[in-house]
Amino acid sequence: MGFQLLASRLLNPHFGSSIIVWAWLISTFLAAFSVGSMLGGWISNLPPAPRRTAQMVGAIVAICTLALVALAGRTLLGRIELALPDLSTALFAACATLFFLPVTALSSFGPQCVQYLAVRGMPAGHASGLVYGVSTLGNIAGVMLTAFALIPHFRVSHLLYLWLGVALVSLAALLRLLRGTTTTSSSS
Repeated sequence: MGFQLLASRLLNPHFGSSIIVWAWLISTFLAAFSVGSMLGGWISNLPPAPRRTAQMVGAIVAICTLALVALAGRTLLGRIELALPDLSTALFAACATLFFLPVTALSSFGPQCVQYLAVRGMPAGHASGLVYGVSTLGNIAGVMLTAFALIPHFRVSHLLYLWLGVALVSLAALLRLLRGTTTTSSSS
């Protein structure tokens, strides 16, 4: 959710910060969370070798698309703004181009973490509650940190690079952890 605040700051010079901007931004993130969760559920039940491949692909997509936002986000937004004069069409294109894939890829790891815990004996409900509870607390911390400490003191471009670095380190650690998953549950 901290990334969503950065996304709003990235969109602001091109499209403002009206309710329409926030509606497109929130809807894009919610759609990405939904697709990512379904994709992650599917990945978590693959046999070990294809699952590891899918996890690596997901991590690469997340890193590459976050890098695109950090390195070329403003340029792409400028081009979208000029090419699409209708605000809603331009916002749809901007949000889909810059934010949908990284959020989808990152969201796919939640169900995989639930599966990881469930395979190791934690009841599925407990695993799900733990993963999504910790995730929600992390989102709250990310929003508060981003809004009150980071955005007021650092440029958005620097924060996007920081976000990319944190994602790279976190995904590397998560992939290492998930590599230990050896069985899947076909009854889930």
